[in-house]
Parts: sequence; C-alpha cells; structure tokens
Amino acid sequence: MAILWFVITAVLLMGAQTYLFKKWALSKLTFERRFSSKTCFNGETVEWVEQLSNRKWLPVPWLRVESQLSSHLRFGKQENLDVSSGQMYQNHRSFFTLAPYTKITRTHRITPDKRGWYKMNTVTLTGGDLLGSAQNSIQLSLQEELIVFPLPAEVPLDQLPFRSWQGENPVRRHVITDPFSIAGTRGYQPGDTLRQVNWKATARTGELQVHQYDYTATRCMMIYLNAEDVEGMWRAISNEALIERGIEWAAGVAERVIAQGMQVGFMANMPIMGTIESAYAEPLSGQDHLYGLYELMAKLAMERTQKFTELLEEAVELRYANRDVLLLSAYWNDELEQLAEELRHNGNAVASWLIPEKNEGAKTGSAGKEGVA
Repeated sequence: MAILWFVITAVLLMGAQTYLFKKWALSKLTFERRFSSKTCFNGETVEWVEQLSNRKWLPVPWLRVESQLSSHLRFGKQENLDVSSGQMYQNHRSFFTLAPYTKITRTHRITPDKRGWYKMNTVTLTGGDLLGSAQNSIQLSLQEELIVFPLPAEVPLDQLPFRSWQGENPVRRHVITDPFSIAGTRGYQPGDTLRQVNWKATARTGELQVHQYDYTATRCMMIYLNAEDVEGMWRAISNEALIERGIEWAAGVAERVIAQGMQVGFMANMPIMGTIESAYAEPLSGQDHLYGLYELMAKLAMERTQKFTELLEEAVELRYANRDVLLLSAYWNDELEQLAEELRHNGNAVASWLIPEKNEGAKTGSAGKEGVA
C-alpha cells in the first residue's frame, strides 16, 4: 500500500510541476540583445550581448533562446552555444538555467566576413519543466541591427590619376570667389550687387567699380561604380566577389581623398536594400560624410538598377561640371569612352579604373587620361 501511495504522490507531483512550469516558466522573463557597436568594418570583431532576467520566485530549469542570423556573421567557440550554419542563414541557440530573481548576461564574439546591413527581427524563447516532458514558447520582436562597412582597399595616392589636386601639372578646375580675398577692382557688370561696389575706386575713376575677388579652387571628386560584372549583362550579378571589390575600391578612394581635404560624392547603379533607385550621395567633405559613405556602401544591394551608360547619360544631361570624375567598372568599351568624353566636354577631369581581379591593383582604362575639354 505504501508503494501505491508513493507512486500516486510521485505522479501528482510530476503533474503539478509539469503544469506549473509549462504555465509560468516564461512569465516575468525579460530578454535584451544588443551589439557593443552599431557599426564595424568587415573582418572586425564586435560583441553581441544577451541579457536575461527572471523576476519571479519560480526558477527556470532550462531555457533555449533561438534566432536566425546571416551566415556571414561568424561566432567564436563558446559553451552553451549551438550554431547550425547553412549557405545563407544560420540558426543560433543559447541555453540558460535561471534561479529565482536572477539576471544573466552572456557575451558572444562575432566577426562578420562580408559588408552588409544585418537585422535581427525576432527571437524565440522556449522553456519547460524539470523533466523536459512539457515546454512552452514565445516569440519576441527585436529591432537590433549591425551595419558592416566595406573594408577600404589600399589605394596609394599616386595611383589616383588626378594630378590637379596633387599640385602637379594643374588642369583647368572649378573655382569660386573668396569674399575674404580681394585682388583689386574691375568695372561693374550686370548681376553685381551694391555690396560689391568699391566707392573709393568709383569716385577716383568716375565709373562704377566693384571689388575683384580672388579665386579659391574647389576640391571635388565624384565616384561612379558600375554594378555590371560583364559587358551586356542583365539585371542579375553573377560575379558578386568582383563587384564587392569595386565597393572596397570606392571606399578606399573616398577615404584617401577626404583625408586630402577634398569633397567626395558617390553614385552606383545599385540600390540601397529595400529601395529601387540608384544609390547617390552628394559631394561633401569631412569624417562624418566619409562614414556616411561607408554606411551607404554597406547597405548596397547586390543587384543592378539601370545600365551604367544610362547613369552616365543622366550626369551628362544634367551638365555636371568642374569635378574630378572616377569611373569604376569591370569592363570598358567605346560607348563608355564616348560618355567619358562628353563629361570632359562639360568641364570635368575624367578617369576610369578597371575593378581588379582578386587583390590586384586597379588598372587604368582608356579613359584614364586627365584633363577637361
């Protein structure tokens, strides 16, 4: 009889704990996940912090935290961590045991192997009883993201085919008047304002004279990146590695040129993820603008928005002038050469680089000559 009561009691206790943990194990649990930095460069290690809090008297015997991430985010080896990786995505599982009123913080080290815009939208928490016979799951929404900048390619300044801003053999450039540098006076011309009038010179000559301001050269480069990996391609990019190198070379050029005090703009026949228009950034200078360019390049989707010739035709039609223009492309042909000539005719210095295979240096295309029309 004692054995019977023992069995009955054990069954009741098992049923009670199963009901108790299934119903309440996930109650009053809070979960937070964050990156130590919102941005990093490709190949740079960042920390991914998970924080769990059990704010009740009932312990959680076991808890599994699951999420799906890009396979380009590489995890370091760690206990209580299981990662199943596929070609595009990987399943990340962390395992916890929480005592009553306990907070646990766990840090993972992640190294991205590709630039990109990585979003973590949901996470699933699964917990159960002591015997593992019952479990319950909840899904939480997250708004975490990691922006991985392209690693700028090493681009020596002497490889940039623009002597005009290196102080050698200057070419005709865009210049603007400097109101703080007065070089003399000249006769009045339509469009001059009263503020420009030099009254002493006017009284001396008997004719209306205005200040003649000196000129300051604007230092501006525009980088155009071609997403077409071969001549005559359709929308699909087959050689993604080659275009990724083009992005790295564009980042390297922007980095080195901004370090020289120039303004840099960027345009590619590729969209920002989630959009359909070609990516574009106005020429500006400074470190804030440089990191803005890095972010734009990180978010580029690997697809083509329009033909590269169409993109350049738009630049010609808008009559952009007085710029150093760098064309980065996997190929070069007569049609691109003609458009480069038209950009020169508008008053730009134009050069082209062929995107290098593997880790070779960029090659200068037939448009690599300097000068403006």
